[in-house]
Amino acid sequence: MGSVATNPVASGRLLRVGVLAAVLSASANGLVLASASSLLGEVVIPPEGVVTFGQVVGASVAGAVGAAAIFAGICRFTRRPIRIFWGAATVGLLLSFLPIALAGATGSSAGTLGRKAQVASRRLWIWRGT
Repeated sequence: MGSVATNPVASGRLLRVGVLAAVLSASANGLVLASASSLLGEVVIPPEGVVTFGQVVGASVAGAVGAAAIFAGICRFTRRPIRIFWGAATVGLLLSFLPIALAGATGSSAGTLGRKAQVASRRLWIWRGT
């Protein structure tokens, strides 16, 4: 089965946007963690402990790379990739709140982690222009 996309996305452009999303995501989420840590104290998720900058950057980059890969797959097999990606991203955003609840994070830690997920949802504007 071949590609059904009527307007394929250039892989070079997708790579550039994916890298940009990873850098912006890691930067924004690092700033949220730094701000929350300085204003509210350490962000703690039981039982592992304090959330580190490395964990935040790693998770941010992994999320951006995953989103770019999902978007590439959607573009390859659908006629309306942006609409479908928005749906997939919405489901992903809702699922991103589940670990916060399951980890038992409360108070400022839960608020900071929830804010991180909201920042991630705002990054979706990058894809809208493709």
